[in-house]
Amino acid sequence: MTAIPDGKPPYGGEEPPVYSEEGGKDAEEIVQPRVLVLHGRFIYAEVTSGVADSEPLYQLSRAIHAQGRVTQTIEFQRVDYRVRTTANGSPAVSKRFKDLYIMRYMPPLAYLGTPFQASLQPQSRHTVGEVQIVKSPIFHSGYRALKVLSESEMARLKREGKKVKKDGYHFVMKEGEAGAWEWTNNDGTLVARQVCESRSGDANEVEHRLLVLVPLPRQTLDGLVAMWCLWMWHLHITATTVRKTWEDREYSCRGPSLDWL
Repeated sequence: MTAIPDGKPPYGGEEPPVYSEEGGKDAEEIVQPRVLVLHGRFIYAEVTSGVADSEPLYQLSRAIHAQGRVTQTIEFQRVDYRVRTTANGSPAVSKRFKDLYIMRYMPPLAYLGTPFQASLQPQSRHTVGEVQIVKSPIFHSGYRALKVLSESEMARLKREGKKVKKDGYHFVMKEGEAGAWEWTNNDGTLVARQVCESRSGDANEVEHRLLVLVPLPRQTLDGLVAMWCLWMWHLHITATTVRKTWEDREYSCRGPSLDWL
């Protein structure tokens, strides 16, 4: 992925980002509740109501809502900031882009009975690991962000005498009022709410926001934000896909008529 352009982002918060003297992030650092806003390829923290920070916290290799059914992967990075003191005593801020996940998506093929495939492939050891989003099992509503255990992880759990849970999950996503999605963890705690709202009363200009409601370890927050992006990608493809009629499907399987020959 390329670095963020030097041009000023579209948002301008009054407060600067939280910089680190050492650079990088502690995976176990507890991050307090916050509101995150998606704008194009970038995700910002909201510093005051309706005003996002001037510097992004995360970036994507592609803008989610500009993609069609052909795109299969989008890279997800965290942007870390480091402040250092220059020779003349003034502070200088540098950026580092941390590869966290590759988002993978395949749209559903309803006429073949194939469901959508959505997953996160980790690019760092300091992540929640591989994740797959699937429809909740029978008698349960919504969707689940499943934990996908690697063979080495399953072997380690077996050696330690621990039970391997193949249906473990990070979050359950259920649609609520006004198109909002609620994210709860496996303890039933409401962790975040995903909303899509029009800006300045313009129905054609919408803003996607994630309201993180509880403190989370940095690693969990990174995973949650990546899952949110993956889920937005699925919702976008679902909303923009043209539904084929049975006649269209029959035509696509049979091919065009050759009566004109």
